[in-house]
Amino acid sequence: MLTDAQKTELMRKGNLLFNEGRYFEAGKIFSTIGYKTGLIRLGDFFYFDKEMPLVAYGFYRNANHKPMLDKIGDSFVFALKCLLADDNPAPARTVQRTDDEVKVRSANSPDAGTATPPAKAEALDNKIARAVAMLKNLN
Repeated sequence: MLTDAQKTELMRKGNLLFNEGRYFEAGKIFSTIGYKTGLIRLGDFFYFDKEMPLVAYGFYRNANHKPMLDKIGDSFVFALKCLLADDNPAPARTVQRTDDEVKVRSANSPDAGTATPPAKAEALDNKIARAVAMLKNLN
C-alpha cells in the first residue's frame, strides 16, 4: 500500500512524463495510483487530439469514466452497423443495352479512359470478420 506522500510523488512523476510526451508511461503510473483525473486527461488527449478512440477507450476504462465510455461505445456500435449494412438494399433496376451502345456511351463520356472499374461489394462474411476483429482489439 502506498502512502499519501508516495502517491503525490508518483502523481508528479506521471504529470512530468505526460508533459514530456511519454503518455503510456504516465498512464501506467496513473493506473497504479488510481489517479482518475490523469487517466481521463490521457483519454481526452488520445480521443480529441490524436483521434485514436481505441487507445482513449483504455484510459477511460481504467478511470471508469462512464460518459466517454458510452460515447465511444455508441460510435463503435454505429461503425459496426455501417460495416454490416448492405451497400445496396434495393435491387437496382436494370436496363437492357446492346454491347455497341455501351461501347459508344463509354467512349463519349467526359471521363473516358479514366474511370476505374466498379469495386466488388464486400461479402457479408468479410464484414463480420472485420467487425469481430475490431471488437476483439478493444480489450
